[in-house]
Amino acid sequence: MAADSDHPSIPARRLAERLRDLREQERLTQKQLARVLGGSGQLSIATVSLWEKPGSDRLPPPPRLAAYARLFCTSRSFTSGTPRLLPGEELTEQERDTETELYAELLELRERAQSTGPVTSSPGPSSAQQPALRPLGSIWQFPGVEAVSIVDAASLDPPPYADQSHLNYSQYAKFADLDSLVEVFGQVKADNPVSMIRILSPEELDQDFALNHLIFVGGAAWRNVCESTPWLAQNVILPIDHPAGETDNFKCSVGDETREFSSLRIGEVLIQDVGMIARVPHPIIPERTVTLLSGITSRGVHGAALCFTDSHVRDENERYLEERFLNADAFCIVMNVPIANNAALPPNLWRENIRLWEWSAETGARW
Repeated sequence: MAADSDHPSIPARRLAERLRDLREQERLTQKQLARVLGGSGQLSIATVSLWEKPGSDRLPPPPRLAAYARLFCTSRSFTSGTPRLLPGEELTEQERDTETELYAELLELRERAQSTGPVTSSPGPSSAQQPALRPLGSIWQFPGVEAVSIVDAASLDPPPYADQSHLNYSQYAKFADLDSLVEVFGQVKADNPVSMIRILSPEELDQDFALNHLIFVGGAAWRNVCESTPWLAQNVILPIDHPAGETDNFKCSVGDETREFSSLRIGEVLIQDVGMIARVPHPIIPERTVTLLSGITSRGVHGAALCFTDSHVRDENERYLEERFLNADAFCIVMNVPIANNAALPPNLWRENIRLWEWSAETGARW
């Protein structure tokens, strides 16, 4: 059976060829293009190469396509010797029209490529034994049919029906971060429909469950487990969570510089929280993963969960991970979480006012 990457969809091939043609018609190298499209961030040559490779199944996110359109809408982008993105106010009316048309063309190709997906061969006799293809835009699908343990700490103030003696006892009412727990469980179940997924307290995480893919919802769950199993925290760089009045702050460092990040309030109303997501390979079974969702308050935890479950931002945040970390096995992101009516909104990692601090094993720490 041929590999899926040998059979790209027609729109995916056309998009890859169009991007390559745009670059080659201006005699740019992939390195030059990566530098100008990356702006103040980092865009690797490998990522540009994957975008131009029809069988890679890698599609540029819309913000990158907008940068393509801005760059190639006018030859003036290349007259200074160093390619540059012209500010919008410097474009002529004709150049703005060209930019709009080019962006619409590229975006249509991307949407068609995303909807059609790779063309696969007819299933053979052993196809039923093959793992399902990873859906675009999900860090929550795990290969094969491996079990997943989702760990949440018990609430400090559980409702009466969390007690087993209560007539209306509810098994999951005891957990502290129910909004995040529901969000994560639903996405993990959707992406791994035949896998065994267990929701556990730290005390229930015995040997068998601890060797699954692990997802910790809330910093309390992580701290409780790490107290008894310190090996779990090996090879992971996390911000320091320390008390600050009635709540906690995150303290992060890049080199010799240290910054503290806290939630924001207007009077008694919370308007912004801080969330965090971290992932590392399982320290005992590297093919499996350990993921931590945390925050200063429950809204920060919920925002970190929404970052990769909410359909409005999930795909683009996945693309952000791909471009910034090159799909690194170990990463951590601390982010602002917008709050509206006391509820978390999904953070968009492409917005610079959302990202506070990030780390990966390949790139190190950076603001």
